[in-house]
Amino acid sequence: MELLITGSLGATEADLEAIRALGHHITLHPDERVPVTNPGQYEGIIGNSLFYYGGHEGYDNLRYLQITSVGLDRVPLDWVRERGIVLKNAEGVYAPPMAEWTIMRILELLKQVPREMRRQLDGIYKKSWDWQELENRQILMIGFGPYGKEIARRLKPFGASLWVANRSLREDPNVDAFYPLSDLPQLLPQADIIILALALSQETRHILDRQRLLSLKAGALLINGARGALIDEEALIEALKNGPLRGAALDVFETEPLPADSPLWKLENVLLSPHNSFVGQENHRRMMEIVLRNLKEYGA
Repeated sequence: MELLITGSLGATEADLEAIRALGHHITLHPDERVPVTNPGQYEGIIGNSLFYYGGHEGYDNLRYLQITSVGLDRVPLDWVRERGIVLKNAEGVYAPPMAEWTIMRILELLKQVPREMRRQLDGIYKKSWDWQELENRQILMIGFGPYGKEIARRLKPFGASLWVANRSLREDPNVDAFYPLSDLPQLLPQADIIILALALSQETRHILDRQRLLSLKAGALLINGARGALIDEEALIEALKNGPLRGAALDVFETEPLPADSPLWKLENVLLSPHNSFVGQENHRRMMEIVLRNLKEYGA
């Protein structure tokens, strides 16, 4: 098929040759912010934010869409469904590094790393008696896709208890109990650590609103590497300043980049990173495995 590949794939010449060997004709479009010339000629696209920047007008022959991200919030889903376009995402590609980031941040918050780093930079040698262990902590993870599964697998050896609240009830050897999302009001006040690992949608936007944030156990920790708009950010700041939250690690935000005047920058009980948790040296290999497998299944 006539296939448009954007710079989001980061394809090497060897990658392109592997795609051509499946019978596809490739046009490269390095910058997704630049309008596509004659979009009606393409049956397939491999990209990320092309429609976010330029809209979907003119793609009259599109039948196949491979997104290089996991989230579909930059895809015009109603239009895709109406046209019967085959839609694939990068499911599982970024889960391992994101899960590592999650475990790292939990331990950093338990061991008071933000404060200890400030002491180090200030040359203060002072023993601390408020470091905490992960063992026997009650963890509540909201959502359970590939990212959640990778977190669960890495958490198991630490001896914590893991509950999962999810749209569908599943079984996993690394999870102690599954609950429906409707049980969140009862589960949240019992959790020592809350991890957000679900997709952003109309239904999940602000799933942690002011009421739910203020219902948390005193001293709870919150980890969000999924999507910023899952949390009411103003209410989050309030919960971090005045309780009940002891700390939070955030890789995603309602507005990205995080505005320079956001109070989150100044809070001493917060660890921030710039939507970076997905980065890892094995991502491209996993992405290309998915791209080639999906193209084979679709056919030329």
